[in-house]
Amino acid sequence: MNKRLSGILTLPVLMGGLAIPAFLSATEQPGSVNATAASSHPLQNNSQWAKWLLTQVKSLPAFQALKKSTLVAEQQKLALEQPIYNPEIGASYTDRENSDEEYDFTISQTIDLFNKRSANAGLGQVEYQMAELSLLMETEDRLAEALMAYIEYSMSKKLLEVSRSQEKLLTRLSADLSRREKAGDVGRVDAEMAYLSLSQNLQQISLTEIRFRKAKARLQQAINSSSLKFTPDNSVWLNEIDSKVLADSLENGFRIKQAQKQLEQSQSQSNIARLNKKVNPTIGLGAGRDGDEDTILFEISVPLNVRNNFSAEYNAALHKVNQSEFELEEQKRRLKNDMEQSYNNYLQLKSRVVNWQKLTGKRLTNSQTLLNRQWQSGDISTSDYLFALRQRTDALISTIELNGEMQIAWVEWLQASSQVQKWLSTLSH
Repeated sequence: MNKRLSGILTLPVLMGGLAIPAFLSATEQPGSVNATAASSHPLQNNSQWAKWLLTQVKSLPAFQALKKSTLVAEQQKLALEQPIYNPEIGASYTDRENSDEEYDFTISQTIDLFNKRSANAGLGQVEYQMAELSLLMETEDRLAEALMAYIEYSMSKKLLEVSRSQEKLLTRLSADLSRREKAGDVGRVDAEMAYLSLSQNLQQISLTEIRFRKAKARLQQAINSSSLKFTPDNSVWLNEIDSKVLADSLENGFRIKQAQKQLEQSQSQSNIARLNKKVNPTIGLGAGRDGDEDTILFEISVPLNVRNNFSAEYNAALHKVNQSEFELEEQKRRLKNDMEQSYNNYLQLKSRVVNWQKLTGKRLTNSQTLLNRQWQSGDISTSDYLFALRQRTDALISTIELNGEMQIAWVEWLQASSQVQKWLSTLSH
């Protein structure tokens, strides 16, 4: 599974407040991002985003190299399907003094008496299927990596916008308090509190900018782009999971299929090792001339497995089969645990996101204006005002982080159930 991103980001105590950023407008769900080429239709947004992400990942040189690996496996499969033994041709000539010449030509062929060629072909077929499966698994991993990079980039970008909006607000607040202090409307303590909040915010901006730059570099690494050409509607992350998928993925998940193919590979190799203990004869036919007489030659040779009967290789292959059987059971156990964990994580986080949106959506929209009016009219003190703004800012940050954690859980579920490419392909249509 991919490494999870950092948890909820907590700003310093006296952070101050800010107006709701554009990406958290009253008509938009928390956690979504404005696309630079957005469409007014959510399904079209999702389709463009998924298609773009698939195109970006599959155009990477590393992905092209992965595709070439199947061509290598295909040729190796063809090589194992070929006859094991080639015929041999021989000739001899003898010129004796005071005697007639002697010469002959022979052709010999080792007979694949126990059909090792078929056993090799079976192994080649399994290894080719393993290469195709490896391509699918690598594709899943790279697409999941791209989605994780997108989520972190989107989160860090929003958090940076929050910090910068807060900086502007605190800068204006500090200037206002400075003027009111000179006019005698507020005390020195109020102005110092605003300056303290501003200095703490500047430190937080630096940390958020570092996180954003790292996320940008990770995005560049994952999809060869340092910006988002398309972004989906937030509803793309709110999905229903059929519980039957759990049982189906335990039988058809890529990790299980890979372990099953490894078992088949071990069984094929043990069969080849068993056949290698058997000997194949070589038969030769020839014709020649000895003086005035024509000659016909027939010869047969059989290897003697006396010094080495290849029993050790066969026993090792049998142990490898047993090992692969246990590895298959272990993969099933681990996959079941991963799927159940990611399944439960996503359902829980999704429920919390939905409840959080119902609880805070309209309140976050109107609270900024209300707080400003109360402070300007003197109904609340500057310390209470800054404290309330800090709580509001924490709510904005929690909204961003909670949505991000839900998105991460969804990607982890897709990856555990081998559905990353399937999900994106479905969205792209």
